[in-house]
Amino acid sequence: MPSKLFILLKSPYEYRSLDALAALGGDDRVGILLFQDATLFSVCREKGEELMDVADEIYVMSDDLEARGFKGKMCPEFQEIDYPQAVDLIMQDYDLTITL
Repeated sequence: MPSKLFILLKSPYEYRSLDALAALGGDDRVGILLFQDATLFSVCREKGEELMDVADEIYVMSDDLEARGFKGKMCPEFQEIDYPQAVDLIMQDYDLTITL
């Protein structure tokens, strides 16, 4: 099965809808990698559940969590990763990477 990794950078309040992500993901294996202000998805339960509805796996950058004071507050369904792990996701684990 093809796989797609979506990279999100903006706060959940800057995305009007995740419909584009759901449409582009289709029936493929979908992963989401949260960088920068998008890490807020991981600590806001309601917004995090919106991501869980369209993704198979959700990854959160540890450094970005810490920089925003969210360390230790992340939803347990999300996986905290570091930069080497992010590179592996992008270069090896997924067939296609899309930044939204």
